[in-house]
Amino acid sequence: MVQKSSAEILAELRRCAASRRRAPRTSDPAALLARLLTDCRPLVVEERPGGLVVRLEPLDDPKVRLTCVLHRASPAPLTATEAAVAERLCEGRTLAQIAHLRGVSVNTIKSQVRQIFRKLEVDSRVALVRRLAP
Repeated sequence: MVQKSSAEILAELRRCAASRRRAPRTSDPAALLARLLTDCRPLVVEERPGGLVVRLEPLDDPKVRLTCVLHRASPAPLTATEAAVAERLCEGRTLAQIAHLRGVSVNTIKSQVRQIFRKLEVDSRVALVRRLAP
């Protein structure tokens, strides 16, 4: 198998990204990216709120600098029911009050609250309010 340079791998990754909407992929972008990262030396790694920024220098061409931006996956969207429950939580209502308003059991509301917290990656009502506040 012929070894590809970092520039060739980058070009193939760009083609994969460009053709994503137009045609089926002929290459596996994850494998290409893994190959590229193993042939590079990290120069800078920055943690940012939306993800991670990594500046790399390919081992086969030290004149080239690469910047990879790895975005955190966005949380799963809330269902209409979960959004309604989250709104009531932000109003300061108790689980029993929310259950009564929605006509379901408290255990159902507890389950929905767990799902809301998991999806929004929060662990308290305060964090939920901060997350949903404009």
